[in-house]
Amino acid sequence: MKFNPLYLLTAVMLLSSCAHPLPVQSSGIQTPSFWGRIIHSNAKSQVDFNSIVISDDKALVEQDWWQHFKDTTLNELIKEIVLNNKNLGIARARVLEAKYDLGYANADQMPEIDGLVSPSRGYGSSPIYSKPVGLINADFQATWEIDIFGRNLPRLAQTKTMFQYADASQQAILVGLLAELGRDYFDLRDYQEQIDITLRNLAIQKKTLELIKAQQKGAMASDFDVERASAQTSSTESKLPQLRTSFKLMLNRINVLLGTVPGTHDDFIKTPQPLASLDQRIIIAAPATVLANRPDVKAAERNFAASISNRQYALKQFFPDITLLSYYGVERSNHLTATPWSVGLNLVEPLIDFGRIKALLNVADAQGQQAFLNYQETVLEALEDMENDLTSYNNEMVRNRLLRDSVKQNRKAADLAQQQFKSGFTGLLDVLVAQGNVLEAESSLADSDSALRKDLVNIYTASGGGWDIKGNTRITATAAK
Repeated sequence: MKFNPLYLLTAVMLLSSCAHPLPVQSSGIQTPSFWGRIIHSNAKSQVDFNSIVISDDKALVEQDWWQHFKDTTLNELIKEIVLNNKNLGIARARVLEAKYDLGYANADQMPEIDGLVSPSRGYGSSPIYSKPVGLINADFQATWEIDIFGRNLPRLAQTKTMFQYADASQQAILVGLLAELGRDYFDLRDYQEQIDITLRNLAIQKKTLELIKAQQKGAMASDFDVERASAQTSSTESKLPQLRTSFKLMLNRINVLLGTVPGTHDDFIKTPQPLASLDQRIIIAAPATVLANRPDVKAAERNFAASISNRQYALKQFFPDITLLSYYGVERSNHLTATPWSVGLNLVEPLIDFGRIKALLNVADAQGQQAFLNYQETVLEALEDMENDLTSYNNEMVRNRLLRDSVKQNRKAADLAQQQFKSGFTGLLDVLVAQGNVLEAESSLADSDSALRKDLVNIYTASGGGWDIKGNTRITATAAK
């Protein structure tokens, strides 16, 4: 049977196509079967955590988690950040870079064919040329590394794996950005509420001050009473500048997250939006599902897998490098036409490299160890994130309910103090203290409402929610499979 070079070309092309990325690698860390439960020392004053947060082995990770807050403004901001955030745009460009790098790596497995045409005038190579003549040389040269020993397959697999790493890194950036936007948005609403609470209490305190001044004219109150009431209103009013500064700074931050100049979306963002009641129950996925879904864990795992391919590539450098060389040319003049050609092989086997390949292998081992430890650390931090966020949410839920009771009680106490003061049964100090307590309780409750929602954002983020959403124009890793 006559040998056909196309057989060899087809065989090597099939071999190159088999350079798949390594499958998912184990971190070696035992994943808990369920999330830790919080033991309450006083069940009567605590919230039944198991009735609020439910861990379900069949539950999927919430991707559109912001829908739980029933906030139309937040929904619109999410759409905007997905389209226009600059850091996310950089991440998408990195995925494109990895995609094109993968295309180059695939093309690098194929033959390289160069063509050269060089017209000239002079004496030809044949002795029949007795005077200068016009010559045209046309050459075709082909070089092809025949990867019989699979030297380049690990490198190609590594390139595909790094494409998957870039894609997972983009997902992680998106998850982080959405979480930052959610937390910043609820901070903004908190500052907005704090300003309203302060203004509302300031108006009440000013009415009290006017009442004291009126009593002073009738010799029913002293200058000391007036100054004490004035001091309270001044102290309350002094909170406003800092709150307004914080509110404006948060507006600026959200605008930048949306990829716009500060002030661009101010009118839309700062439109008052009351906080909707939270769902009574939260269903979270099991630990194994969360770890498989979190983009940062996936990125760390793909980086470790790429390091394994890199070590395999370094190991393959001990094998020979075989290159197929071919040449075909046409030399034409007025007197003669020649068609020189040649086919040959180059085989290069490392004999004495003074430890270069061994050093390359040692470097790959060290890089692999770093990647593996980083993978393990990422898994541990992912588990820690969820446990911490669940704990924070549970305790904040307890605090929130107690603060809500405190607000009711302090408002009632302030009303009673005001009535008794007008009737002469209590002094001004009791009124001022009661009014101050109302301001403090309402302010603390507003902070708690915000913290509760931020804790919930953190829980959804710790689950890896937000990377697979409609409108996310990311580059998928399908081509790297």
